[in-house]
Amino acid sequence: MKMKTIIKSLLSTFALVFIFIPNVNADGHSYTIDASNVSQYADMLSEGEKKMFEAYPDYKINVSSAVACSIPSDVSARSTSNGTMINNNEGFEVENSGQIPFPNPTDPQHYIWNARMNAGTQSNIMRFQTISNVDSSGNITVGEQETNIIFPAHERNVGKYEDGLFALFMQKNNSPARVKGVTVLVHDYIDSYENPRRAWSYSPATRRVRRAPDITYDTLVNASPLIVVDQYGTFNGAQDKYNWELKGVKKMVVAGVNNALGNNPLEVTHGVGHLNPEYVSYEEKEVAVVHATLKDGQRHLYASRTFYVTTDAFFIVSQDIYDGKGNLMRHALNTLTTEVAGLDGGCTVNAEATFDFATRQYAVNNMLGSAINSQPALYNGPSKDVSFYTPDGLRRYAR
Repeated sequence: MKMKTIIKSLLSTFALVFIFIPNVNADGHSYTIDASNVSQYADMLSEGEKKMFEAYPDYKINVSSAVACSIPSDVSARSTSNGTMINNNEGFEVENSGQIPFPNPTDPQHYIWNARMNAGTQSNIMRFQTISNVDSSGNITVGEQETNIIFPAHERNVGKYEDGLFALFMQKNNSPARVKGVTVLVHDYIDSYENPRRAWSYSPATRRVRRAPDITYDTLVNASPLIVVDQYGTFNGAQDKYNWELKGVKKMVVAGVNNALGNNPLEVTHGVGHLNPEYVSYEEKEVAVVHATLKDGQRHLYASRTFYVTTDAFFIVSQDIYDGKGNLMRHALNTLTTEVAGLDGGCTVNAEATFDFATRQYAVNNMLGSAINSQPALYNGPSKDVSFYTPDGLRRYAR
């Protein structure tokens, strides 16, 4: 009986290989970086990627032809000139509402502003997204979040909401059980100096809505022990804790457009220590390298961070994270997807993965795709009523 079980297990494994491999890199990949040749590509890899090769001997990177991700044409047409940073660079003024704030970036924070405001090129978002937490043995804990976001500065929304708002954000946790029903409402302003973020939360345990002033900076998100609030969506919120430096603009190998992660089961795409390389597509892209160092007297779990921002559409596609002793503690990659209804051929952030070198655990946030979510995401669809994004709306929605 034991031998039969082993044979059955092997046959199942072979079946999975033959079923799923054809879905990977449908267009093929140009070349592969692995332990045998990683030194040849060292100048094109971030410190975090090089550390992944050191930590995991089976790690590799499949590099495919780059997929163009462009700024929506209507947004690009409005983005005729750079804005001006104000209030110690915590806000900005621009000529046209809804434009890319700095279409010709020259300052390190220009790139961060562009990346942060990138989501606002959509009028609204409705999505069910998956989050996974993977322990050092490869065991996966899966969660699902239901998220509605509206961007008041978008041309479809101008005049309907309070001036100065960047986003109204409502998120309910559907699983795992420990956070089921926990719901958060956030009013996020463009200028955090003039208008700090306002947030409320609902807990099923108390059945009460309360102010949540700690939904910012390095507070952990509800669904993961590895993801802090200001790295959600690659970067969000105030920039005031750091000094910013532009290290240069160069071609690098970074995570790119990747639809395979969401279109295949987690048991296939997730490995021990890292994602299955066969389901993660990388590209050669021109990126701006922006380094942030914690200011004297400020506190944050991340003492310094290096962001890699694409120059075509200003997506943060990678991040290296250092502790107070200067040690590389985490590496994050942020893939993109084109397979979301309402994008009209554009790209959006998908599958933000954070790898912790000390614990050998990782988490993948905001995964979208047909194989893993209970309902498909929809961008630029019908908007929720203004009353939905209020504390009373939170109470009604959460219950």
